Amino acid sequence: MQFEDIVEEKYLGELSFITAGELMIRGSSLKYMEETRYPGTGWLLVEFSTSVTWIETLFQLKRLIDKGYSPLLAHPERYRWCRRKKSRLIKLSKMGCGTMVSARSLMFEKYAATARCLLREGLCHILCSDAHSAHDYILDSRLKDKVDKVSKVPWHIITNEMPERILNDMKLPILPLLNRRKSK
Repeated sequence: MQFEDIVEEKYLGELSFITAGELMIRGSSLKYMEETRYPGTGWLLVEFSTSVTWIETLFQLKRLIDKGYSPLLAHPERYRWCRRKKSRLIKLSKMGCGTMVSARSLMFEKYAATARCLLREGLCHILCSDAHSAHDYILDSRLKDKVDKVSKVPWHIITNEMPERILNDMKLPILPLLNRRKSK
């Protein structure tokens, strides 16, 4: 379990920031769920080790759902089980889980093809920056241009509409999001 962020709301002029943590799930402990969930919602950003099995992922996410949380799965493109069978994200979506692809994964050969595929096939709800360094992608026009070349889901859906649904404690649509295709 890694817990770095304290949940709080900060005001800077006209901007309001809501912070929450990312819950690293290892083993049977589900400590810090309340502290890491998005404030005022049941949504919880969860992460697993990249070697987690499909069965373990399914089991742990079901445990969170049974406790009344809505899991938002961070960077599914990094999990072996997802790279092998991407359609498993549809099953998780039907259970009430969201998925959030990391733009950072587009920079790494090991994960880029899967990240692009998830965007192309509408198998992610949200695209996030996950910026850990100054060299990482941020959600700007340069990234939008790159994503628009592969994604069948409009930029504003995966960067604004779906995250807003999370912050308003709303359910996410069942994947794939292809019924929201861009008109050509």
